[in-house]
Amino acid sequence: MNLKHYYGPKGKYLREHKKYFSNQQLETDLRFIVSVLKLKNGDSILDLACGHGRHTIALAKRGFKVDGLDLSSHLLGLAEKEAKVAGVKINWYQQDVHRWQRPKRYDKIFLFFSEFGLFDAPKVIARIAAHLKPGGLFLLDTDNVFRLISYLKKHPRGRYRFDFRMMELKEKGARLRVRYYTLPDLEELFRQSHLKTVAVYGGYRREPFDIKAGRQIVVVKKV
Repeated sequence: MNLKHYYGPKGKYLREHKKYFSNQQLETDLRFIVSVLKLKNGDSILDLACGHGRHTIALAKRGFKVDGLDLSSHLLGLAEKEAKVAGVKINWYQQDVHRWQRPKRYDKIFLFFSEFGLFDAPKVIARIAAHLKPGGLFLLDTDNVFRLISYLKKHPRGRYRFDFRMMELKEKGARLRVRYYTLPDLEELFRQSHLKTVAVYGGYRREPFDIKAGRQIVVVKKV
């Protein structure tokens, strides 16, 4: 799978996630983000891997000072156009999440509905920790590996191969390996970057996290 193409003008990303991109889902997401990150006016906020900026723009429309960072020039272009229509000023940065560097530090950073398993997690987490202010909060939203295992057992598909923590996807001869992290895995990675877990959720309505939860959402604090 060619990720540049997937997130590009002719890629499947926006089409495959169209159902998730509803206004109703956006409102649910925003209530959750604002609540668990305790966002307040004056906070410096970063939407990491912001895509086409649906959360970034919506938060800016509510008066928050938020930046957006993503690698895809196509998605950032869509975000810039939508922000202009919405009448909000947002700083957009096209950078790789593994190597991004900004002169400022943030009070709050979030990586929401992310493809975290495609990243080199230690590098990404180290970058996040370096850009958080002391006491700052980071929210990571990923799929729950246990829910995924259950789903694949019930809905086997030939193009997937899964060995608990690593899934291989095959499409048109191309292969893509995705790493999934359990909560203890993530907490150890966070600890190495001096980030302390303060809350864990299983969904966007503050559902408790367990092996059946739809999402694995972790909030950590820089100590």
